[in-house]
Amino acid sequence: MHFLPVPPLKASGAMKIALLAGALSLTSAVDATAAKGEEIKALYNISFMGFGIAKASLAVKVDRGAYAAKLHISTSGLARIVSSEETYVNSKGYVGRSMMSSSYDLMSRGDKITQVDMSLSSGNIRSLKAIPELAERDDRVPVTNAAKRNVVDPLSAAMVPVSGKVGKAVCDRTLPVFDGWTRYDIKLSYSGTEAADVPGYKGDAVKCDARWIPVAGHRSGSKSTEFMTNNRDISVWFVPMAGGDVMVPSKVSVKTMRGVLLIQAAQFGDAAPGGKAVAQADN
Repeated sequence: MHFLPVPPLKASGAMKIALLAGALSLTSAVDATAAKGEEIKALYNISFMGFGIAKASLAVKVDRGAYAAKLHISTSGLARIVSSEETYVNSKGYVGRSMMSSSYDLMSRGDKITQVDMSLSSGNIRSLKAIPELAERDDRVPVTNAAKRNVVDPLSAAMVPVSGKVGKAVCDRTLPVFDGWTRYDIKLSYSGTEAADVPGYKGDAVKCDARWIPVAGHRSGSKSTEFMTNNRDISVWFVPMAGGDVMVPSKVSVKTMRGVLLIQAAQFGDAAPGGKAVAQADN
């Protein structure tokens, strides 16, 4: 699923989708003493087929109804032998009944440079710069103006305004995502609750099954598009941030054509040994 920005790998469609979703998860749980308006940080490990390939860090600040999120992903372990890449993502907007993006920018440096600079208003794309441009293909589904309306950027898509949502209400929704090149929907459905125990968070996680639905910009005849469209092995676990205003993923699992991609929280807030008290979910 493509919540996340371009990953620190040479990956296409399915892999990019998966990594975006996981890096955002970094906000999942935070130190219980975090003050309102304080920037919250978290660390994540990203593995593919059981091998560590990347690490990610995220900082999120929510204050007076506005949010700002910063994400950094870099290759690690064996992946650095193949490609050394770093990705920086920034997203800003407002928290209401849904996350309303106002700006999104991405810069990825490695073998090639990938860049997105996008501004939005009321869910509609107002300006856009995306490098490289989509290559022309006979089976490419055109990205029309309609595909750029009522959307949210990939980083903002991983954050859920709580506003009384519990259980099924967290999952039973569809996220209309535009990443600068392609438009797709992420359809979530409730799967249950599971215990989560990560430094910085201990409590329940709401598990959602997810489906990736291509809308525009994808290649309708490609094997990766067909695989991801029919993929039933995508799951996201949501947990609350301290303060209870926002929920985010603590874990993302995606089956790809080559194996399982797993993004999992390693630490939230000041939860390292000797750190402050950790946040606890309400029972």
